[in-house]
Parts: sequence; C-alpha cells; structure tokens
Amino acid sequence: MKVLIIMSLVILVSACKAGNGEGLTDQGRPNDEIVTNENEEGSGSDVIQPTLTSIQENIFTPICASCHGGASPAAGQDLSSIESSIANLVNVESSNPLYKRVLPSSSLESYLYLKVAGDSKAGARMPLGQPALDEMSIQAIKQWIDDGALIPENLTTPVRVNKVTVKVKSINESKAMKTDYIWREKGDLVIVISFNKAMNFSTLTSEQILVTAYNSTTLIGDYDYYLSTDDITLNIVNNHTLQLSMGDLEPDIKQLKIRLNQSSISTLTTGVGQELDGDNDGIDGGVFNYDITF
Repeated sequence: MKVLIIMSLVILVSACKAGNGEGLTDQGRPNDEIVTNENEEGSGSDVIQPTLTSIQENIFTPICASCHGGASPAAGQDLSSIESSIANLVNVESSNPLYKRVLPSSSLESYLYLKVAGDSKAGARMPLGQPALDEMSIQAIKQWIDDGALIPENLTTPVRVNKVTVKVKSINESKAMKTDYIWREKGDLVIVISFNKAMNFSTLTSEQILVTAYNSTTLIGDYDYYLSTDDITLNIVNNHTLQLSMGDLEPDIKQLKIRLNQSSISTLTTGVGQELDGDNDGIDGGVFNYDITF
C-alpha cells in the first residue's frame, strides 16, 4: 500500500544564503561569480556579447535567417526574430534525439553550438554553404548557452523554468550510492532550479516551496514527517538560479514532489514584475511541479 508522507517546508527569504560557498552554478562556477545579464550588454559595437539580444542582431538575423527564415525556414527552424529564435531553440528537440537545439547551461549538449562549432556529432557545419562563423561569434553562442540561455526581461515571452538538475552533494562521493540510500547519511540531495529570465527572488514568501514525499512500503496506516528547517538550505546562486538542499531524508522515501509558485500564497516574478508561467501553458502564473523518483 502506498503511504503518503507530507513535509511542509516553511522557507523564509531571510534564511536564504547567497554565495555561501556551499554550491556551484549549473556551469560549475563559484556562486559569487558575476553573471552576464541581458540588461548588462557592453556598448562596444564591434564585440558580440554572450546575450541573445547581441547574438540575434549580429548572427541569427544577418546570417542564419537567410536560410532559417521566411515562409518555409530550413528544418522548420525560424531564427529571423528574437521571439522566433526563443520558440525554435531553447529546450526544443533537434533532428538528433540525443540533443536539444539549445539545452540551457550545457553547450556541449546543444545541437546549435555543435553545428556552428563544426563538431562531427552534429553533421554538416552551419551556416551551410557559407563561411564558418568567426571564433568570437562561436564563443558568444557557447557562453550564452552555458550561462543559462537567458532571454531579455523586457520581452513578453513567458517566464519559465529552463532546467532542473538533481544531484548529490556528499563528503565522499564514491560512497554516496543512491541505490542503497547511503547518500542520505553521507550528504544532501541538491536540487538546482534555473529560470529563463533574471528573477526577483525577494518575491518568495513563507511556504512558497512545498515538498510532498511518498513511500511505497507495506506499512499499515498513514503518518506524517516534518523535516526540520535545520536540514533545509535555500541558496540564491545567481539572479536566475535557486538551489534547494535537503538532508536527513528517511530511507523509505521513494518519491518527492516539489511545487513552486502557488498563487494562493505568493508568486515568483522577474525584476520587471512578470509572473512565472509555472505550468507552461503560455499564460503568466501557474504552479510549477517537479517529481524526483529514487
């Protein structure tokens, strides 16, 4: 019989720790590293910045859109405007099932970067029939992806969770084995949530993050756990990334359900006030759900 275990996590923003050295960004960079923001582009006209705005203006529109534009864009991939580039690239499946066109925070797993870099895993180098992009352009695309594939705050494009990474943070990684739950004694479960725009994390309020735990043992009856707040750490990694660490989970827990952005309590927004589209329905607002199965 499945037994439901509920852990109501009351997490206050004042308890958040930014840049405390306990975690790294998705790119493995220090928490206190300055992250390039779409609103922080340099003024140099000859330098392509690692932002989507600069890449669109200097690469996608003048070069790529000659094929990937118009009424019938090549491969159905329209890169003629910044809105269409977002819709056709970020977290979109590519012609190779092993890769997304752009996988936020991972250029080496992004078909776009492999294509323009001439990696043999992606087939013919792009732009097809034209000179290869210069190294500055390739590196700008790479860094934009590795920095989280952020999109400009001023666009009305929905605010979404770009990527969720679940990992084990352990004193001795070699002994942290999920299969027999040794990791629950040796270290924490670390959940990194990255967003596609710079967020205003001060909009988080108490009970904004709810974790529901399930076990599938044959215990008779229902019972509740309450995870001590001493075992929960919420870190603001940078302006678009949260890190939630949980320790001392009971060994019989088989699944965690994480819920974020419950409008009845409060709503997570960007710096310009746009609400998170948690349920990915194209409308601002809605609860973001993520399940972890052990």
